[in-house]
Amino acid sequence: MKRIVITLVSGFILCSVSIAQLTNEVSLLIAPLKLDEQSSYQLMYRKELSGSDWSLRGGLRLLVDTDRETRADTLFTNEGTVQYDLSIGAQRKLPLDGLDKAFGYVALDGYWNSSFDQAANSDYYGYFWNLGVRPTFGVAYEPIKNIRLSLESRANFNVNLQDYNAPSNNANQRFTFNPVDHLAIGLGYLF
Repeated sequence: MKRIVITLVSGFILCSVSIAQLTNEVSLLIAPLKLDEQSSYQLMYRKELSGSDWSLRGGLRLLVDTDRETRADTLFTNEGTVQYDLSIGAQRKLPLDGLDKAFGYVALDGYWNSSFDQAANSDYYGYFWNLGVRPTFGVAYEPIKNIRLSLESRANFNVNLQDYNAPSNNANQRFTFNPVDHLAIGLGYLF
């Protein structure tokens, strides 16, 4: 069994080294203007399509912050949040004249975001769904092999659905558009 695993891993490494086109990227995107918000961190995967300026991209953000208990004398209240954000889209590389290590890009991501919140001092919870599209514009720079730095700006067209488990039926929906919703700095690893 060990020999089979070693053979498979060695074969994968040799194939990866022989191809050596660096068509995959995993990056961490951070919004420096919103560092105190959990939505400011996202893990992104990009797969370049061979022989093309197009890439497929997918993103994930996850926050689980539950089981916080607040005490005031003999009164106990629980609060917490569970959030996730899934996105998938396409990206087009825009070469910049005279710059070999830098390029611009445009992308369009569709996303699904969900949040389940229980606030302190309340016995009900709120459940939020967001879905929408994010047009993205950015620039990327590869200072050394296997490393990519990026700066991107995202707009956001969002449909927000809300449901509160409260004494009455509390549901809401709204549509929003924000032309500059998110500025992010990315640090990526190419493989």
